[in-house]
Amino acid sequence: MMFVRLLVCAVALVSLLVLTDAARVCERSGYCSIGKTSGYIGPLDTVAQLKDALAATAFKQELIVFTETRVHDAAQFLYRFRSAGYDHVLTVMEEMSQCQQLRAVFQSGMSEGGPISCGTYATTDSSGVSYPSKFEYLGRPVGLTAWWRKWFTVGRALALGYNVISADTDVLVLDDWYWRAKQPPLSQYNMLCQNEVGVGFNSGFCYFQNVSSNGPIVWLVFEAMHRVVRWAEDDSVLVATSDRYRQKPDLPITEQFMLEECVHSAVVGRPMFFNLLAIYGRGVEGAEAFRKMGTTSLEMFTAIQTSVSAAWENYVEHPIEGELAEAVCEYYMAPVCNTSVAGKVLMSAANLKMPHSGGNWPPQFGGYPFNRSIGPRTTAYRRAYADLGVPLPPDPEDPATEAAARAIKPERFGYLAAHRSGENCLGCWAQSTWWAAGRHGWWHTHLRQQQQETNNKKTAAPNNVALGHIWAGLFPGDSQKDVVLMLTGHYSWQLAVRTARGRRYFTNQHLPRISPPHVALLPEVRNVVAFQPGVIHAGMSKEQFIKAAQGLAQVAVTLGAIAAWPAVPCDSDWALKPEVRNTIQRPITKHSIPWSRYLDVFFQVQPFGDSLEELQCEWPAFTNIDCLANRQPAGKEVGHGMLAVEFHHLRKNHTHTHDDTAHLLHAGSQHGPHSGAKRVDPSPATTLLLGNPAPPLAPAGNTERQPVEHTDLLRLNAQSILMRQQRESMPVFWLDRLVEVVGMQGEAAEIYNRWYGKCRALSYYDVPPQDRTLW
Repeated sequence: MMFVRLLVCAVALVSLLVLTDAARVCERSGYCSIGKTSGYIGPLDTVAQLKDALAATAFKQELIVFTETRVHDAAQFLYRFRSAGYDHVLTVMEEMSQCQQLRAVFQSGMSEGGPISCGTYATTDSSGVSYPSKFEYLGRPVGLTAWWRKWFTVGRALALGYNVISADTDVLVLDDWYWRAKQPPLSQYNMLCQNEVGVGFNSGFCYFQNVSSNGPIVWLVFEAMHRVVRWAEDDSVLVATSDRYRQKPDLPITEQFMLEECVHSAVVGRPMFFNLLAIYGRGVEGAEAFRKMGTTSLEMFTAIQTSVSAAWENYVEHPIEGELAEAVCEYYMAPVCNTSVAGKVLMSAANLKMPHSGGNWPPQFGGYPFNRSIGPRTTAYRRAYADLGVPLPPDPEDPATEAAARAIKPERFGYLAAHRSGENCLGCWAQSTWWAAGRHGWWHTHLRQQQQETNNKKTAAPNNVALGHIWAGLFPGDSQKDVVLMLTGHYSWQLAVRTARGRRYFTNQHLPRISPPHVALLPEVRNVVAFQPGVIHAGMSKEQFIKAAQGLAQVAVTLGAIAAWPAVPCDSDWALKPEVRNTIQRPITKHSIPWSRYLDVFFQVQPFGDSLEELQCEWPAFTNIDCLANRQPAGKEVGHGMLAVEFHHLRKNHTHTHDDTAHLLHAGSQHGPHSGAKRVDPSPATTLLLGNPAPPLAPAGNTERQPVEHTDLLRLNAQSILMRQQRESMPVFWLDRLVEVVGMQGEAAEIYNRWYGKCRALSYYDVPPQDRTLW
């Protein structure tokens, strides 16, 4: 019997972790690598180790590289890319034990999905002494070490001739990237990255293809870390130049800004050091340092910006036709997102030249901010590239190499997700951001497919976005990126169980980024209280909705349960944009994408659901962690809550068992229960008793709360709660009306009062209006 149970569990895990060929977006381009890579688990320090890892991971010379220090986030990233059919992913973790955990998470799906690849770099020297930054090359921490590990891996892979996607873990797959990247116009670009603003660079997503080992792109990726390695090892020039830096020797540098500095250096064709403005300080505090250099911060800023802008091509036209034209979208407010105007698209682009100083270091470009004597860490970093055995870019500091540098063929750089106006986004048809495309509904691929079929479109037509990056314009709250994945249907609940010791929801997970270590985990078995469908309705004002949530919180605390925060009806007055409230027909029986034409998705509500007919809206105020989980010490506890999108998942995947294998079976896709799961619906047996006999129900559309005595609520429901906890993992109890618990006493009253003060959603109207405008 146990063997049968394990076999069923294994089959279910395979089906959840690896989608069928028909569901994979990679089929269009032919870059499906699932089951076609041998995988690698091991160190990446030496050239031999790196070459083994890349050879075992790559598919058609393509690689996807990302870095993480958290197993949960790494597993979710791998799930999304493997579900798309992309298995040529090299994960870079901090510790080998994390790689082993990742392999264990995916082990049961490897027969079909193939092994994973995961590598690490040494965090200690040969004698076991930890490196100051946990990375051999950085003499002290600068920014997040994880990012330097990623870009060190990417740079060496590029030098060895691989094409590479470099991604952060908040990137998700919406359609086939390679189908777009391997045909014009994107195939004409060697480096494609996400735009930040203007000509500013975002390192969350980049793609490199057909790059020369001795060209400007390999140089700029090498040089971005090279500069940090030199300063982290020897900052004597910075100390001698700036009294401010000498007093506080901080290097406020991220990998993003350093890569941007090197991209701009290649655009202009000479080394520039824009980050000195951050190191020395602009204005009065940095004036002394720039005076020593022979310039001013304003002169330096202007000189660099003017030079980059003069070389930049803001609107490059490219013809586009055929099936690709159907996948082009630059205007995400349009009901039909196909905006290829006159058969062309626009790109923000530049030529990257091999930079060289020519032996001159003008102060307005940053001068020469390094000690010319090279230390052992810098020497080791240079050797890590030299030992690759390929031709490398000429040294831009050596006057003798100037002619060679000028002779190197330029490489092409292009920006994606360039948000040019309130509604226009260049290159978002290849890679987009939450603000530009995601919040409009285009990332909800299962809902978009429903709309496409309704409009009698070809079901094989590609999505109008290939990759998304959960960045820009996120709603206030905590763990928003996980929440976005849940809302859009790109979150694996099953992996959440496997990486969080069986705890899939925020309320009972350990949240190391948010919760202090002294806070105990909530037991996995816990009652949930929720409103029956229809109790919360579109006729309620925002204030009435919040009062309803307060009553629910009182009930939850009284019964020691989790409050399933209600969804906002998506046609509620306050969920709609002010300009459509008096014109849109309600009730809205079926929603449509882009819903941003009528829903206030600026920050007010965030839609989710299984269908356009049953769309629900999350109120982001509930994503504040103090509305969901307790992070207070013993004696200071607050209540526990569950997001509407989490409760939506629980309802569809509920199982009457405590068995862990059953949890794994029923904790997968957002978009439908798996075999054996039982949908949780209200019934007389699961409805909370509020009196004996029960008071009559208020009429439909009621907004008044019925008072219920604290002691009555406990007395009437104690037996049902105890009995159901014996047989159900998370028993759900329903409220069939709006409630206010009166006469709360003892510990329950104390917990509720603390929760009310900590959870911003519950105390929303206690906050001054100017501080609650976003919600």
